[in-house]
Amino acid sequence: MGISHTRCVHNNSQFKVQPLFTKSIKYSTTIKPILDKHCIECHGLEATESGLDLRTLKSILNGGESGPSIIKNKPNESLLLELIEDQIMPPEGASLRKKQIKRLRSWISSGASA
Repeated sequence: MGISHTRCVHNNSQFKVQPLFTKSIKYSTTIKPILDKHCIECHGLEATESGLDLRTLKSILNGGESGPSIIKNKPNESLLLELIEDQIMPPEGASLRKKQIKRLRSWISSGASA
């Protein structure tokens, strides 16, 4: 029995490179609901513990007593993400799910825009 050879031909109009993020993560529809559910009680509604107000994108970028809560494009230098990933925050109630943390990390990585 002989070996058959198959040649793969790609039509350039059909072959497209997919971007790393297939859709952009929006603050208003993806990030704000996560923060509202898990963080806002202590950082915005009833208090602003450590001077941190997480109600608006502007206040998130301003940070609190410990400095900026996030650094655009630098998730590994963003204190808010570090505290969430280390399950230090939120101190009470349910921790964020892995999917939520991944979205937060991706949002910061992509520039933390509105």
